[in-house]
Amino acid sequence: MVNTIIEALYPISFRQEDASTLGQHLKNRNSVVLIGMKRVGISNFLRFFLNHKEIAKKYIADGNSHLFIPVDLNDLVEREVFPFWILTLKRILDSAEKSDLKEHTKKYIERLFLDCMQSKDTFLTIESVKKSLAKITQENVLSTIFFIRFDRLKEIVTPELFGNLQGVKDAANRKVSFIFTSFKGLTSIAPDVFTKSSVALFARNMYVRPAEKKDTKIIFDTYKERYKLIFPPSLETSFFETVDGYVQYLQLALISFHESKKIFKNKQEILEFLSRDERA
Repeated sequence: MVNTIIEALYPISFRQEDASTLGQHLKNRNSVVLIGMKRVGISNFLRFFLNHKEIAKKYIADGNSHLFIPVDLNDLVEREVFPFWILTLKRILDSAEKSDLKEHTKKYIERLFLDCMQSKDTFLTIESVKKSLAKITQENVLSTIFFIRFDRLKEIVTPELFGNLQGVKDAANRKVSFIFTSFKGLTSIAPDVFTKSSVALFARNMYVRPAEKKDTKIIFDTYKERYKLIFPPSLETSFFETVDGYVQYLQLALISFHESKKIFKNKQEILEFLSRDERA
């Protein structure tokens, strides 16, 4: 069966420094804020980290079982407190159901979720998130929740929300880690809530920069192999210089190349083609 997530096919050496740093934080059960400018490829890196089967063994390497729980906040239709927590609980359930957790644990989390959907009660939902993660921890599985695009919540970040996030960690004996992705640090999203002193104890900042050439080539080669893209090897270096490590530009360009079926003869043709493509 073909893996539909192309990043899962990357070699384990992809963005090795970033993966090693993040893995070490998770080994120490730290929470992390992944910060990066638009188009540097945070989402691409996260899909690799979340889906490559060798990540925990290679980069966390603590002998424990790990459950990664992605919560994409782009999925929130309403940026309000209850939708945030019920989405978090739903993603815990989704990840649990795909895991090797015991069936009674999966059913336990499912019952909690269904009760919360029926009640629409925020307090009950937060408590159910705590109970779910505590139950998973009892199976000696370490959970990490990835809050993707956390900056979308800036309008609803309050001291109460911050306190509840800390309470979730406490409920699982501080064995739960949070990974927040954002274009800004937490202190910039809500400076009155996430003060420098409180954030220093709560989460570490980690900056994601444009991809190095070797990582750009990994993305290129993997895409080229999957989609049978025809691209002259002599023009690869020129193309990599054009995208300059900005992964989103790279991916959009590759999609355009694939759709057009065009075979390029020189760098100028590549530049002219990309300049006409509104996506790239």
